[in-house]
Amino acid sequence: MSQPTVSVLVPTFNRVNYIAECLDSLLAQTVPPLEVIVIDDGSEDGTADLLASYGHRIRHIRKENGGKPTAVNLGIQEARGDLIWIFDDDDVALPDAIETRLAALTGCPDAGFVYSPHYYGSDGPDGRIVQGRLHAVPEHDPDSFFAELMLGCFFHLATALVRREVYLQLGGFDTQLLSSEDYDMQLRLACTQKAVRSSAPCFIFRQHSGLRGAKAIRYVGADRSKVFRRFDQRVGRKLRADVDLRDYLPRHAGTGDEGSMREAALLARMQVMASKGCLPEMLEDLRAVLALTDGKPAQGAAMVRKAICTGYAWSAMEDDWTDFRASLSELKAMPGGQGLVRAMALGCLAMAKGYPGTLSERLGKGRAGLQLWLNSIF
Repeated sequence: MSQPTVSVLVPTFNRVNYIAECLDSLLAQTVPPLEVIVIDDGSEDGTADLLASYGHRIRHIRKENGGKPTAVNLGIQEARGDLIWIFDDDDVALPDAIETRLAALTGCPDAGFVYSPHYYGSDGPDGRIVQGRLHAVPEHDPDSFFAELMLGCFFHLATALVRREVYLQLGGFDTQLLSSEDYDMQLRLACTQKAVRSSAPCFIFRQHSGLRGAKAIRYVGADRSKVFRRFDQRVGRKLRADVDLRDYLPRHAGTGDEGSMREAALLARMQVMASKGCLPEMLEDLRAVLALTDGKPAQGAAMVRKAICTGYAWSAMEDDWTDFRASLSELKAMPGGQGLVRAMALGCLAMAKGYPGTLSERLGKGRAGLQLWLNSIF
């Protein structure tokens, strides 16, 4: 059988200082792509002239600025390859990136996509990328892959080669997400497709302080976490609306009576909601658990403590601290509710004691833990 062909899609907006190094790395692959399609999302910085210098070596499509999802969706429609690799315009591919992932995918023909580790990188003195530390990725059991990904994004979409028909079946990227659109797609892929892991890193993820995002939400690197949290909340609420409760547990999870399985699924969804900073949804699931178990959830306290330390939970609590504490009253009034509030307090204290951060940040978490502990009593 002939080897699958690869279309590389590079959405770009005002990255004339980085995109040449990106394209050169894609054109120097040991297994060449069928095509490199650059979708210029309305750049205003000389990108068009630079792309013209590549001539027939790339396909250049220009459109009005609408954000990465609209650019990528256009590229998917234009792509001719069997597999699609979506690659960011400020990153640099390793020479054997296509070769190593094709080998992994060939060994697992029923997989819908392959993913891999990557390196972090930074700008060198001459502006070219300098390779840094490795970001390793786990090889989760297929039954738990989706559940683990809902808790946190452990691989980068730029490491994925995805079958083109899969992207088409999923209807492309959500154009309402001007950030976290990659994570949303990764979740949709994991929900419907088998994944295979390649052990070889495939690219260098450039860390820089320059501007990011579409015109509508342009932001600097220092604000990245804040922007991601806002859009990850939307992703969390999409999961809540679209994913059946049972699917928050690993597939083929152990058997049990209907009540215990529902309790486990509610607690798993509670952790996912916490990780996305969706605090009202987190509390709703906790109230449902207490009602289901007559205030005696088997693993409730341990999972709540862990949830508070996960993802964006603390950031969301900190931003709306007064409202969050007030929202605990209904939970605390239920049988078993005081114990869950104490578990939240222990989560905050655990972060204050053992998590990275400045002294001021750790003291803030410690104070929050003490306040929640008092909340659970009075």
